[in-house]
Amino acid sequence: MKTYTKTTTTEEPLLEITHDESPQSPREDTNLGYFITVGSSYRSPDKHEEFKNIIVETGEEATSQENHIEIIKERINEEREEKVIAIYPVVKYEHSGVSYSLGSKQGFDYSNNGFYIITKESQKETGVLKKDFEKVIKQELEVYNKYINGEVYRFTLYDKDGEILDSCSGFYNIEDIKEYLPKEWSKENLEDYFIS
Repeated sequence: MKTYTKTTTTEEPLLEITHDESPQSPREDTNLGYFITVGSSYRSPDKHEEFKNIIVETGEEATSQENHIEIIKERINEEREEKVIAIYPVVKYEHSGVSYSLGSKQGFDYSNNGFYIITKESQKETGVLKKDFEKVIKQELEVYNKYINGEVYRFTLYDKDGEILDSCSGFYNIEDIKEYLPKEWSKENLEDYFIS
């Protein structure tokens, strides 16, 4: 492990990796569509009150999930200027953490309370092809799961005298930090520098 010596003669790591205590939500970035949930215990990942209200209102009249998706699409296309291209159901699994995934499941720890809505406008902004919609949504959900479970990291790099050389935050994978470090760090196991 690479260290520097403090005047108190303690060895300190040249690199500190910690949890990012105030990460920005990945839903504030440009995304393929709108990730809306209507559960009571968590805020909806995307704040789109009109879509959320439509989902809640149409839930009463829907006879199945497929029917609900059809009704949501019709209502948005009638009431808004945005045109819906696709809607995917999103399920939440909650058990000592929260995880969202595409689809729907039944069970004690599952709730089918979300939808991923892609509009013509949001698709155009990202340029994602229709054949790649599911792959991109899965990637977005994976990042969001890390965000809501506190799996976002920051690093601080020190010089031999303990002065800060660099620091950065917003990493969803500790290994991604290597891109921001000098070449001599390429063979280091960065997990050794993680302070929980």
